[in-house]
This record gives sequence, C-alpha cells and structure tokens, in this order.
Amino acid sequence: MLARLFRSNQPAVLAGLAVLVPVLFGKAFLLTPGPVGDVMPLYAWVLRMVGSAAWLNGLVVVGVVALLSVQLAALADHADLADRRNHLAALLFPLLLAAFSRTISVHPALLGMPLVLWSLRRGWSISNTGAALGPLFDAGLLMGLAALFYLPYAFLVVVLWASVSVIRPFHWREYVVPLVACAVVFYVAWALQRLVGSVVWHPLHTILEPTSERAAAPWPRGHRILVYTVLAPLLLVSLSFFASSYQRGIMRVKNLRSSYLALAAALGVIMLGVRLLNGTFPAVLLAVPLAVLLVHALLGDRRAWLRESAVLGLIAAALWAQWWT
Repeated sequence: MLARLFRSNQPAVLAGLAVLVPVLFGKAFLLTPGPVGDVMPLYAWVLRMVGSAAWLNGLVVVGVVALLSVQLAALADHADLADRRNHLAALLFPLLLAAFSRTISVHPALLGMPLVLWSLRRGWSISNTGAALGPLFDAGLLMGLAALFYLPYAFLVVVLWASVSVIRPFHWREYVVPLVACAVVFYVAWALQRLVGSVVWHPLHTILEPTSERAAAPWPRGHRILVYTVLAPLLLVSLSFFASSYQRGIMRVKNLRSSYLALAAALGVIMLGVRLLNGTFPAVLLAVPLAVLLVHALLGDRRAWLRESAVLGLIAAALWAQWWT
C-alpha cells in the first residue's frame, strides 16, 4: 500500500511523512546530543540552540529528516533520475536512515545534507547552452555552508565539477567558480570567528567523532539478516533497471544520471575515509544515494505484493533499529 501511494505523482502523499517520520524517530525526543569535541561553526550554533532540551533535539531531527525526504524526491524528479515522476525517494529515505542508524540526535552530517541537496539542484539546473557561472557560484556557496556543518562535504565540490564536465563544453572558469565560492564561505567564517574572539578553530579535528560515538555496540544478528534479506534483492533489481533506463535515456537524462553516479561515488569516498578514522560513518551518507537508486525497484506495477513486502521489511528493520537496539 505504501509503495503504491508514494509511486504516484500526487504531492498530497507527502503528508504521510508527518506520521511516518515521528514514528520512526520519536525516541529522539527523549535524548540530548552526546559529548562532542571540536565542531564546525554552524553545528556549534545548533548545539547551543538545542542545549539540554530533549524535545528540541527531537524536533530538529524530525524536521530535518522530513525536509530531506521532500528535497530528495524533488531532486530526483527535477533531474529525471527515474523513468517517471514519483515520491518513492521520500518514503525510502527515512526508512533507510532509520534502519542504518540507532536512535539519533542532531548530527552535523544530517544537518548539512539539506544544503548539499540544495546545492546539487542548483548545480544540476545548468544546461549545455546559456550562462552557468551564476548557478555554479550559488552551488559552491551552498556546498561551503554545508561544510560549515560537516567538513567532508567540502569534498563534494568534485560532484559539481563532474556534472559540469558531462553537461557542458569545457570552460575553465566553470570549474574555478564553485571552488572559489566554497573558499569564500570558509574565509568569511574564519574572519567572523576572529572578530568575535572565538577559540582557535581546527577544522580538520572536527572529522573525528568522540570515543563514545566510535565505540558503538554491534548490530543484533537478526537485524542484520533482515536488512540484508530485504536490501540485497532490491539492490540487484534496482541496478539492473537503472542500467537499462540509462541506456534508453536521451543525452540530458544520461548527463544528469552520470552526475548522480558521481555523487554516489563521492559520498562513498567520504564514507570510506570517515570509517577509517572513526570506525563508523553517518548513516545519512549512505541513505541519500541508496534511496534514489532503490526507487527503480519499486516503480513497476507487476508483482506489487513483492514490492509492498520489501517496504514492510524496511519498516520492520527501521523500527527495530530505532526502538529495540
């Protein structure tokens, strides 16, 4: 039923997120952010705002997850990442995020992701003709702001470069502008920190998670089996359908889907690097590209019961991870 509802292109189905997201992440209303070390400036501001108010922590988490769900579905439709317009990404993202993470509080990677998706939408709005410097400057600024929450997001400037390389003929300024815009954001942040007399800022130290966050207990065996059982066939079907759809697509569609693949590869590099440093990585880095990819497995109308069963399996895994681990 859920897959069928979100498979439609009716914006009204997004109202279901007002129920789904609080149910999945409702435990965040009982927690406050854990110990932190060095943090980026915008994340430090959010931590000061939340303080020890558990209800505010839950409100921020639920609000950001709902916003990301809507943003991801809109981005997938805008960039024609699926064969037809739908809202399945809005359903899959919170389920995957909940299934891959234990009860969560505000995290810099989660808070910065809306700016990343906004940056990508702005960057992917360019075409092979016409002006592109304005959108690319905006995209670089937004990516820089995202990095002020979570430093590794600065690396995603390479996604903008990859997008430009497949969408437009070569013009060196179009590669320099996003990088300069991102650097301007960091310079302004550094200058403001100096003006207000803040403590010395060590951006590279912010990548390290506190020891208590790194020493997470292993997932229960039953949960791992459930997640692998549901995701393995979904992933295989999605990859097959995505490859077939990519080959049939017109050049604009191929360019934007190549940009999506660049995003998935860049997030994979970030996940690998952060895992090497901390022993784990933020679940949002995996949930974003995977939610878009798995849409292809749920789009069809044949054997609807299999698709609904897969969604129910994801719901079970998400509730298990959030409420019983």
